[in-house]
Amino acid sequence: MNRIKKPKQFVIATILLIILSCIFYCFIYFYMGKQRIIISNWYPQFLLEYTKNPRIIIDSGSNSLYSLDSYKLEQEFNTQTIVLADNAGFSLTKKLLRLEKYARKDDVIFLPLEWQYYTREKETSYFTDRVLGSLNYYYFYDSYLEELKAMANSPFLHTIKNIRYKRRLKRKQYKYLTGYVNKFIQNERGTRNNTLPFTIKKTCEQYILKEQLKNGFKLSEKFKKDMKILQRLKTKTKNIFLVWPTVVGNNCYSKKNKANLDKFIMDIKKYLQQYNIKILGNPYDNWFPIKDILDTYYHIAPSAMKIRTKNFIQLVKEDSEINNVFMGRTNAAYTKALQESKNNMLNLLNKRMCLAKEKITFKSSKAIFEGWSHAEKRIRWSLNDDAYIHFSFNSKDIQGILNVNMHTLGKQEISVSINNKFVGKQTVDEKTKKMRYTFNPNILNQKKINTIKFEFSNPHAPNGKDKRVLAMALKSLSIQ
Repeated sequence: MNRIKKPKQFVIATILLIILSCIFYCFIYFYMGKQRIIISNWYPQFLLEYTKNPRIIIDSGSNSLYSLDSYKLEQEFNTQTIVLADNAGFSLTKKLLRLEKYARKDDVIFLPLEWQYYTREKETSYFTDRVLGSLNYYYFYDSYLEELKAMANSPFLHTIKNIRYKRRLKRKQYKYLTGYVNKFIQNERGTRNNTLPFTIKKTCEQYILKEQLKNGFKLSEKFKKDMKILQRLKTKTKNIFLVWPTVVGNNCYSKKNKANLDKFIMDIKKYLQQYNIKILGNPYDNWFPIKDILDTYYHIAPSAMKIRTKNFIQLVKEDSEINNVFMGRTNAAYTKALQESKNNMLNLLNKRMCLAKEKITFKSSKAIFEGWSHAEKRIRWSLNDDAYIHFSFNSKDIQGILNVNMHTLGKQEISVSINNKFVGKQTVDEKTKKMRYTFNPNILNQKKINTIKFEFSNPHAPNGKDKRVLAMALKSLSIQ
């Protein structure tokens, strides 16, 4: 009898262990998936979360990343512009769910979708395998069932790798902050013009219409479901417009498939009209010759980007519905929104406050270095005439002394202000290793953002190879 019971107990214990392991695995997967990274590992996502509205948001695969000059659009329409475009292999469903979370009422959204989005039936494995890890900013699901399916389809070892990646990312996220704020100040909004080797062996048409040539010129059920999400998104921000993609190369739209493509274009327009969704322009107008190619049939060279951006601006202005949205937007309001966005980014430092006598090193993640070069091995150089250090401070027991460990490029007169209050001026040279300034402690903002400003009398380039305009190399500073 005991011999019979023991195997039964073993089987029951094994089943319970498997069930508990599955429950624990599900809990870890969902918990890590929903854990928010405060400062994303992707700069455009950071902009989406921390810039103030109103904004222009452009989202697609990489065609708009290389074809629309975001800063030119920003200047033209007095509206902060973000290019979220990344890879046409990434999910349109997730893009729309992300916009549903982060878009705001006054935003204007343009979606220059690549052709495969209209016909593709399922997500690419490259994308789904990384949503928990490096693509964590796409972790959005329409239901728990969809989330459960994603977990079931994710290989166990890949999931463990993604969880470890996200944990590391959470620990080091503040290291991105200085770079992100400086990019924002330098008017970088996500547009690219870098290039990779051209290695595609297919023709332009085989590349851009691969889904249509494989599955037929018809709208997929997946795209139709995505348009229902977009319709839901329109209740939050009504200014959403599709745009035909930019393509470049010989014979992208051949005579052989022109009839099928023209019918497909009409089918897309008719379907979108049901949901009151407008698609702008004509796809043939966004087709550039092979001389304008960069590295793929969806990427155009910077000279062609200027033409495409100009044409896009004209297209928007000719559409009274869209143009009316921008009519009342002034440069003064735009400038104010830029400052509010910057302040919003700086306020992230309130989660990492500095204390009295604590050293803020040249690569500290508790400070934002504005107007400085990248961190080198032991120092960080100032750039041009002035440089700023932003930090949050929490310590009332201070004497009012600023200590700076540094050296300079030649003789410099260095003026220092804290929170727009002049602190002092010193004349130093390359032999000087330390500066000390005294100030009234009351000028510091407790538990808020503080700004130290350095002004230099003689910034200049050090030699023929290094073109940077430098003045002071910072090692560290502290307040006591």
